[in-house]
Amino acid sequence: ARFQPAIDNLVLDLQRTYNATHTTDIPIIYNTYQCYLKDAGDRLKTDVERSERHNYHFGAKLVRGAYMESERALAAAKGDLSPIHDTLQDTHDCYNDSVKFLLKHSKTSNKTTEVMCATHNQETIELAIDAMNEIGIDRKAQTICFAQLFGMMDNLTYKLGHTGFRAYKYVPYGP
Repeated sequence: ARFQPAIDNLVLDLQRTYNATHTTDIPIIYNTYQCYLKDAGDRLKTDVERSERHNYHFGAKLVRGAYMESERALAAAKGDLSPIHDTLQDTHDCYNDSVKFLLKHSKTSNKTTEVMCATHNQETIELAIDAMNEIGIDRKAQTICFAQLFGMMDNLTYKLGHTGFRAYKYVPYGP
């Protein structure tokens, strides 16, 4: 979380340049939203509003997050409040609400919104599919795709792909 503002600032600058509606029809640059952070939902909504105001397409990868222990320890060492949701259910709610928000936004905006649901949680995938059906988003639409880490939950990835959804495996890299 301590580096997140700098990362967000860099990504937002890149989105304004490379996702601009006068240069592309789709988002090229995505930002990652770690939904285990208490401020993730508000940051996502602020960034979507910014994309509307500055006339660029919006791309987001939603993850639950993987650094809970270190984030909590760092906050405690500094005497700060933990940036991590207090319960797992709060994290699930943030993630699921973010998916629904982006899907609804994609139907009301005249700009392209795309979301990658990077999750191993079958309930979230089912919720997203239900929301797609409710809102009227086709399973092959560019609006949404699903992704799981390479080597994990292959059964979900293969089932999604086999039934016509955009499904990917991804490999994170870096420190």
